[in-house]
Amino acid sequence: MSFVRQGAGTLISRVIVYGAAFLANILIARLLGPAGKGQVSLIIFTVTVVIDLAALGIPSALVFFVGQRLYEVRRLVGAGVVLYAVLTAAFSLLYLLVVPHLHGTLFSELPLWLLYFVLVAFPITSATRYAQHIALGLRQVFRFNVVTVLDRVGVLVLLLVILCGLERSVAGVVTAEVLGRLLACAVALYWLFSTVKPALGFGGRVVAALLNYGLRAHLMLMIALVSYRVGLYVLRYFHDDATVGQYSIALNVAEVLLFIPNSFGVILFSRTSGSSKEEADRFTPIAARNVLLVTLVAAGVLAVAAPVLVPLVFGRDFTPAVAPFFVLLPGVVVFALYRVLSYDIIGRGFPLRVSVASAAGLLANLAVAIILVPALGAMGAAWGNFAGYVVTTIIITCIFLRLSQNRLVDVLFWRRGDFRHYRGILTKLRASPPPEE
Repeated sequence: MSFVRQGAGTLISRVIVYGAAFLANILIARLLGPAGKGQVSLIIFTVTVVIDLAALGIPSALVFFVGQRLYEVRRLVGAGVVLYAVLTAAFSLLYLLVVPHLHGTLFSELPLWLLYFVLVAFPITSATRYAQHIALGLRQVFRFNVVTVLDRVGVLVLLLVILCGLERSVAGVVTAEVLGRLLACAVALYWLFSTVKPALGFGGRVVAALLNYGLRAHLMLMIALVSYRVGLYVLRYFHDDATVGQYSIALNVAEVLLFIPNSFGVILFSRTSGSSKEEADRFTPIAARNVLLVTLVAAGVLAVAAPVLVPLVFGRDFTPAVAPFFVLLPGVVVFALYRVLSYDIIGRGFPLRVSVASAAGLLANLAVAIILVPALGAMGAAWGNFAGYVVTTIIITCIFLRLSQNRLVDVLFWRRGDFRHYRGILTKLRASPPPEE
């Protein structure tokens, strides 16, 4: 299946996913208000951090090793199953130990049972990610996309049922978020075990290889994840839940644009993992500059629509989100370049270098937020995110140029010759075979 068809299919799936997430945010904002939206954003992000922490980068390692065929796929899947079981159990126990502290600080307004119930999301979400990333390593992009769509659509459907008919509260949102992921998990596991039968005798070398690569990738993933949302915690420390809720909407709307680089970046990761250096050096700059151009055009449209869209869709209580949105928007456009180039660098086997860029962005974000948030509130958090986006992108671009021997103009500026790629897309899509199921 061609990169164009894979990228287009992933783009369509991301549109559906972001659309479902956008509708979910509207529902939560309308029914729970700024304070409720702030509580939801904090608890879901906190749980996401713990789940991602428990992964230790193993899903990314599976993509790399399955794609490179460095070990038999059955042995890799067998090692992945064992690591999944051990890590999920260990971090679930760790989470149980910190629940009392969380309830006494960040989530004192929420019932204690809800913080324990969230634990159900750990094995469900982790299993789905493992299965999806193995499919990505096998270049079964269609399956990867279907599971991603099922996850978000399932959550949206349960949100509609629970918030509108049963329980209009933060607990209702969390319940929908946890249970809505079950269908995606079931489909992902069915496809995985119908394709690959895990080998019991995988050996310690396979586990060690997955951990070695995974831990290097994991550092990058965790730093990047915290960097995106560290402003929420700083904001909550100095201000109330309503301010956090308003700022979370500014983030949600601005980061809608990231579905463009994320869609093609995922495919680029899979492609680079199985390609030669020369092919990656040639192709990645083409993808980077064209993704950047499309993101810039989409940002212009969003900038015109947002001042009307935000209060109209989310409610007048969220009008203060418009100002920080305009600070975030140019940063998100710049960050689109990071998303593409970072996937290429990870695919080349250098996740630690991406971690360096992400760490610098986190420090820039945190420093600016701590200085500006006490006086400026959500605007200070927005300037922190902007600083993180720009610093991270500058460093990752320098790393990529050094690895690939490309020039800066190769990744930034669109060329007339690129037009043939657009002109041939529809032809390629029609000519390509149907997606693998």
